[in-house]
Amino acid sequence: MKRYAAVSMLFVSPATAQEFNLLRDDAFGYEIPIPAAYELSLRPEAGNSRLYHNPQGDILAVWAGDVGASGFREAVRQRMRRDEDEGWDITYERITADWASYSGIQADQIRYLRAIRYCGDRMAYFLVDYALSQKERYDPIVTHMVRRLRPSGSC
Repeated sequence: MKRYAAVSMLFVSPATAQEFNLLRDDAFGYEIPIPAAYELSLRPEAGNSRLYHNPQGDILAVWAGDVGASGFREAVRQRMRRDEDEGWDITYERITADWASYSGIQADQIRYLRAIRYCGDRMAYFLVDYALSQKERYDPIVTHMVRRLRPSGSC
C-alpha cells in the first residue's frame, strides 16, 4: 500500500515571507515544501505525481520515479528536450550526477525544473511555471524549494 503524508508547517521564512506545507511522500521517499497558496488540483491513481495551481494560475508539478536505464543525466536531458520541442527557450541548465536544474522562457512565462537523484536509482522532480513579471517574487520561493527537495528518510 502506498503511503504519503502532507504535513503542515506554519513556516514563514524572512527570505520568502511565504508559508509552506511540507509534502512528505513516504511511498517514493522524498519531501518538498509546497507554497501554501497552491492547491492540489490533480493526483493520478499511480500516486507518483501531483499537480498544483495557485489563484494566479501558476502551475507546480511534483513527481518521482526510478532513474531508468538511460541514467539520471539523460532522463533530465530528455525532459529538457521535450520542453524545447514545446517552445521553451532554455536559458539556464546545470546537470550533475545527483541533481539538475534548468529554466526557460516561453512568451511571458518562466519554467524552472529541479531534479534530484537519491537512494541510488530514484529521482524526484518539481517543475514550476509562473509569469515572467513575477520573477523577483518567485526567486526566493524557488530557492527554498530547491534547498528542501530531499529524501524523506533512509534508503
